[in-house]
Amino acid sequence: MIKSIRIKNFAIIKDTEFRFHSGLNIITGETGAGKSIVATAISLALGSRADSTFIRHGASKATIEMIAELGDKEYTVVREISSNGKNRCIINGDGVPLGRLISISEKNAQIHGQFDNNLLLNPETHIDLLDTFGGQNILSYYLQYINSFNEFSEIKNRYNKLVTSIKEDSSKADYYRYSIEEIDRANLVDGEDAELEDRMKFLQNAETISRALSDSYDALTSGDFSAENLIGSALSNIKSVSEYTKDIDSLSDNLESLSIQLSDIISKMHTLLDSSDFSERELDEIMERLSLIDSLKKKYAPTIRGILAHRDELSEKLNNMESFDEQKEELKALLEESRLKLYSDGKSLTEARKKIGKELSKAVVSELAQLNFKDADIDVTITPLKAPGPKGMDEVELFITTNKGEPLKPLAKIASGGEVSRIMLAIKAITADSENISTLIFDEVDTGISGITASIVGNKLQDLAANHQVISITHLPQIAAKGDHNYRIYKESDDSETFAYVEEITGEDKLMEIARLLGGTKITKATIENARELIESH
Repeated sequence: MIKSIRIKNFAIIKDTEFRFHSGLNIITGETGAGKSIVATAISLALGSRADSTFIRHGASKATIEMIAELGDKEYTVVREISSNGKNRCIINGDGVPLGRLISISEKNAQIHGQFDNNLLLNPETHIDLLDTFGGQNILSYYLQYINSFNEFSEIKNRYNKLVTSIKEDSSKADYYRYSIEEIDRANLVDGEDAELEDRMKFLQNAETISRALSDSYDALTSGDFSAENLIGSALSNIKSVSEYTKDIDSLSDNLESLSIQLSDIISKMHTLLDSSDFSERELDEIMERLSLIDSLKKKYAPTIRGILAHRDELSEKLNNMESFDEQKEELKALLEESRLKLYSDGKSLTEARKKIGKELSKAVVSELAQLNFKDADIDVTITPLKAPGPKGMDEVELFITTNKGEPLKPLAKIASGGEVSRIMLAIKAITADSENISTLIFDEVDTGISGITASIVGNKLQDLAANHQVISITHLPQIAAKGDHNYRIYKESDDSETFAYVEEITGEDKLMEIARLLGGTKITKATIENARELIESH
């Protein structure tokens, strides 16, 4: 329930505040006074999109503050619309996303105007209308169906992806096999490229290496003054006196170690000299091997390890391909099983809708009769879709006739503006309880009606107000007179500006407002008496 609204710097409203009550709240005012502005402000407080053009001229921002009850909780909602585009939504002092406000408002209040009437003329909305009316009688079937639909869609998506993958990968299978065979023929060993490059450098510089090794070997081993002989002689001399002092004995050990190291060096040099002979054949073989490795690196990966890993990946893909047919058949079976369940659940949902459709037709006809459609008839037509959709396997459309003897036709082709407003009111009268909405707001639901029909519409709003808070913006005295609480929108001007205000009116003020709606600018005693009769008849 909406308890109060405060509107600041919004269009021509500078600052006005008013409280709403339970029952039927009626808002009236002269043409151009700002009834549509108030309706828009309430809509913003309920979560509609903001527009900076609503900001009053000369102000930097507009503010709408609403206090509402949802269950046993009270919410204070503030919408700030700034000229710089930085709009804010605040609930109980905390800034929140607009979606948070919408989620709360959807449970608390609904506003109905010309837009909703237009929606009613769209057959695509009729299935939602039917399901809303059906409530739990439809919901259980729908939830079962939507679970089946989601499962079917998921399996179908997997199946289609697999089929696409088979088509794409099958064309690559020969390439995968060729690549694997090419890598396998190379007999690659991780790290061999580095060893081969070292050996290639050695062979390419074999003559220089051999000369250096030979000279060094001769220096170490040839002649009386070779390093080998000199160290051997020194070692012999030192050993002969090593027993006389520890220092000399230590020198002897060091020289002996040096002699052993020298022998190892000489041995290795000899081995290298034996292998340093240049082999053009070996060099060619190494360069050919490195060329092969390099070509594989360019094709598959920058390292031998990467090439081997890539080979394993290709092999895994080939193995998966071999199992594709098996996977396809398994998914095909699951898909068929899921499809059968989907159609079974869809059929159950359709049957439930057909049953509810008859109840909806009966209920709407009854409500329309109360709204002065004495000869109206409505049929909820349910036709099958070509394929299951997220809302079921049905296409729902309302067919109506408002005159005896006339055939049923689509709602969009038969109803006038006034008729649509009453039909919407009738539908809202039978769906309000199932939607569990506490506040219903009607923005000029009286479009296109007058006289006794207007009075009947007022009675229907009263009926709704017995179980819901109803706020109705109207220009008809027959409806205004039935308000439990009445509000008047009026304008005042000074030398430079015009301001609109909203005030709650009772007693004589209410009487004069009803009289104004009856007689316009000329209010006579007869007009006032007519207004009094309208109020008293309430």
